[in-house]
Amino acid sequence: MDQWKVMVLICLYGAVKEFRPTEPYMYEYQHTVLNMTEHTLNSQVYPIWTYSYLITLIPAFLLTDVFLYKPLIVFEALSYFLCWVIFVLELIYGWATATEIAYFAYIYVKVPKTEYKSATAFTRAALLVGRFLAYALAQLLIGMNWSSYQTLNIISLVAMTIALFLAVILPKVGWKEAYEKKLEDNNVQGNIKEIVDESSYVDYLKLFFAGLRHNLLAIYRNPLIFKWSVWSALSSCIFYQVTNYTQTLWGTLPDTQNRWNGITEALVPLLGIPADLITRQLNVNWNRWGDLLLAVGSVGQAGLLFWMSQSNHILVLYLSYIFYRVIYQMSTTIAQSTLALSLDSRLFGLLFGINTFVALILQSILTAVVIDWQKLDIRPQFVVYSIYHLVVAIGFGVIFGIWAGRRIFKANTN
Repeated sequence: MDQWKVMVLICLYGAVKEFRPTEPYMYEYQHTVLNMTEHTLNSQVYPIWTYSYLITLIPAFLLTDVFLYKPLIVFEALSYFLCWVIFVLELIYGWATATEIAYFAYIYVKVPKTEYKSATAFTRAALLVGRFLAYALAQLLIGMNWSSYQTLNIISLVAMTIALFLAVILPKVGWKEAYEKKLEDNNVQGNIKEIVDESSYVDYLKLFFAGLRHNLLAIYRNPLIFKWSVWSALSSCIFYQVTNYTQTLWGTLPDTQNRWNGITEALVPLLGIPADLITRQLNVNWNRWGDLLLAVGSVGQAGLLFWMSQSNHILVLYLSYIFYRVIYQMSTTIAQSTLALSLDSRLFGLLFGINTFVALILQSILTAVVIDWQKLDIRPQFVVYSIYHLVVAIGFGVIFGIWAGRRIFKANTN
């Protein structure tokens, strides 16, 4: 199949699989339709996603290349389908989110290296478009009292059925095709097609695992990459936790107030895109000022989370959530652009996978302590998350202070 037809198909799949209008009202659906209490959802249902995502991520990362991409995409689509058939099954939801890595890996095998940047932009845009349309539709249907939460679930299930069909009809990836792409990406000299013809599937696997070991060593020998990776893991950990439990916090207010979840979730990608573009255009040496920015951003996020934990006004909760996510988007963009200067673009996927895995380990520990052990209610939970951001801010503030002190000392001695 022509590479552009494949790109259109994978982007269509990405948009459809993200078209889940139930998500902005997930808590309300489970609470009112499935008759599950806040305590049950908060302490027994939602934590399962964290643990499932953690356990599934590494096998998914390794098996994506071993099974040649498409089977993992089909598994992702099937998991989303099953999740919306058995909506409470957070275990399957963890499988779906963990196997999303195959979605991005697949397109890089199917398009030339010169089109990687465009492919990345198109596939990520497809996800944002799918989410925005789903959340906007949900807001329209619920806000205008045109349908119930049950209807949103039916629409989501239909979309997941279509996504599963699209995943099945995606062109498969042969091991020779994948092997050829890996040889090209590793700048192997000689006649690549001839090398592939004389090789076997075992040779392809050997190249994959050898490259994995070599790339791991290449990534973490760089102290700059290590520092930004630490921030990425720490920030993603609490970001996952906040997005996982925010609807529970909204649900503490009367149903007549929290009817604007859809537009709130829809505004996040809309505001995130210009924030991302503005951040990329800033001519700032983030190696020098990045620690200060991360410290200030973490303080801002800490303040927003604490305000959310104390407020009983839904508008405050909505706006704080939007600003929190925009700050996260901008900080992540700065981290990615900084890493791009020190890291081969081929290693981004590996670095992202490892940082996500570390973030999930930290999130699992946080979930176990805050929810399983201390059994905190939702508002005290957000106080803890606020304190977490303050600790991160202090850490990076100290790093910046040490750097600034050395600069001043060096200037005085000269």
